[in-house]
Amino acid sequence: MRRSIILVSVSVAIAMLTGASIAEAEPMPPNNPSAATRDALWKIVHDRCELGYQHTGAYAPCTLVDEQAGTALFKANYDPNQYLLLPLARVTGIEDPALQELASPNYLYNAWAARGFVSSRLNNSLPEPDIFLAINPKNARTQDQLHIHISCVSPTTAEILKQVNWAEYVGWKPLPVTLQDHTYQALAVNRSTFESKSLFRDIQTKVTADGNTMDHASVAVANIAPDQFLLLVAEGTEDQAIAAEELQDHNCSIAKRLTGQLDMETRR
Repeated sequence: MRRSIILVSVSVAIAMLTGASIAEAEPMPPNNPSAATRDALWKIVHDRCELGYQHTGAYAPCTLVDEQAGTALFKANYDPNQYLLLPLARVTGIEDPALQELASPNYLYNAWAARGFVSSRLNNSLPEPDIFLAINPKNARTQDQLHIHISCVSPTTAEILKQVNWAEYVGWKPLPVTLQDHTYQALAVNRSTFESKSLFRDIQTKVTADGNTMDHASVAVANIAPDQFLLLVAEGTEDQAIAAEELQDHNCSIAKRLTGQLDMETRR
């Protein structure tokens, strides 16, 4: 059910920008995609954000266009706090071979660098461990343009990750408990490595070594200690799609809980 809500909400946002009806924008079954609908986000970023910026200097309908980094930041208007980080180049998704090229931009770190946009919507009160990155696989998304979800971690996910000792994950290792009923492999990455190299090659090495394909890989990044991150990968199948976005909470209830705690302490 939650995955269906995620897919529909993305489609509704695109419908609002393109003028398509919501019925036209609702997700097609994974094995029967509409190519025109699945390219809608790419057309927005390329035709409107990038070309518009080149002609007028304005980012709209994106929040930011960074030609040097090769990325655009798009506010998901159907969620109060979520942003999407997208390549300006044509990159279909997590499975695109372009992500394995040495010259490929570091899209994951660029998404993390944009975390302040989420925090600013919450009065800059969001600690870094409460911000979470997610990429859905081909069969758990409606759009064929890579987009990294930048949002709040769900309280349930946060509680589980608090118990993780990053030092135990210097090599790939499954988390001891499932997340949203799915097994995630984890790899600890320090800030310097995260900033200096693309992690997509590490992901592909792991996924292919397990005999799976990037088409069905779901990816997330969490900050679990000062200067320490956890790279998470769930390996689904054609019949079992796993959406890492399920580990997020776009309403950011974790921030509201923190604000409530601060208010209580202030009153004491």
